Amino acid sequence: MDNNKTKAGIPATSHTVHARSSDSQDKIVELIVFNMGDEEFAANIDQVREVITRGTITPIPDSPDFVEGITNVRGEITVAIDLKGGLSLESPQEGEGKHIIITEQDNSLFGLIVDEVTQVLRIPESQIRPTPEAVTRMKKVYVNGVITLDERLIILLDLSKVLSEESLARLTQLRLKDNEADSPISGDEAKELQQAATGSQEQQADVTEEAETVTQEAV
Repeated sequence: MDNNKTKAGIPATSHTVHARSSDSQDKIVELIVFNMGDEEFAANIDQVREVITRGTITPIPDSPDFVEGITNVRGEITVAIDLKGGLSLESPQEGEGKHIIITEQDNSLFGLIVDEVTQVLRIPESQIRPTPEAVTRMKKVYVNGVITLDERLIILLDLSKVLSEESLARLTQLRLKDNEADSPISGDEAKELQQAATGSQEQQADVTEEAETVTQEAV
């Protein structure tokens, strides 16, 4: 990997953890570090296209609550997902997430809304440890390991697994169960809501067409 690699919009602040002499041949990995609530997370820079400041997001009717809508990123329609909400992470902070992490998975463009992207971290690959039990409230399938720096604990996410069709459908089902306790809905309504989250080709086409229409009308 090119250690001088940069991504548009990523904060210039970086931190390098040097390998010990015995690990001098250890591969260096670059990670994007970001905050969600009171926890720190990271994603491999190879899974990130760019980082942008949160802008206008157009809601999608009947979508799950963790799908905030669509946004235009350099002429490309991007589905904006509240990552903190989708992973059921509570936060003492108020207000909207400051940054959006743009990533492409399975030929679809996603924008992951996070509280704040803080730095680029360069570490030896050996510094990534297996995920301990109960280290986080989310499913371990989403986690590629953890990094400890001084008193910091950084959870490394696998964005391809977080954004897989299976994962999005599972998240939708979990949120439906939570919502049923507060506001019962009919079986037909629940089915429609679940279908809205699976990212079917028909829905993606409709969303793209709608967004393009809105963009044209704005012009």
